[in-house]
Amino acid sequence: MRRPEIPRATRGCDDAGVTGGLIGRLRAFLFEGGAPDYELPDPQLRAYDHGLGKLLVDGELKGYLASVLLTLLDGRPWPWFIVVWADGRKERSFEDYGPAWCTVSELEAGYFDGFGPSVTRTAHFLGRTFESATSGDPQRFDFMRLPPDEASALWLELGLSDEDF
Repeated sequence: MRRPEIPRATRGCDDAGVTGGLIGRLRAFLFEGGAPDYELPDPQLRAYDHGLGKLLVDGELKGYLASVLLTLLDGRPWPWFIVVWADGRKERSFEDYGPAWCTVSELEAGYFDGFGPSVTRTAHFLGRTFESATSGDPQRFDFMRLPPDEASALWLELGLSDEDF
């Protein structure tokens, strides 16, 4: 079965932003003359410091995108993200960084290109248990950032902590 096509962002980001845009950046660098820089509306990215937004498809809540803000050694902001599904399951965290700012630029435009919930498979071999996760289908979500007070309360309700990132 073939996955549905999602148009690739023109900034040189990958299909879904979830991998941090590495493949898209490499493709843009090699074949498209490089990805243009994205000018951050807030160079300090304050909205991403313990931020949270709703992920919606056709107005239906599918989950949340939470973020924390770390700082690189040179003082530049370094946002990390995690998807928390409506049922409470959490995906693996991922990062974003400039100059293309794939995820940040999508969120500022009101959407997030990601994947549906991962499917975890368990296998047993020689008395050991192994787990592997496969990403769900590519999905474009509408993104609605929550005000800081609401985000803070929902962080607690969702059981989020900095260690999740």
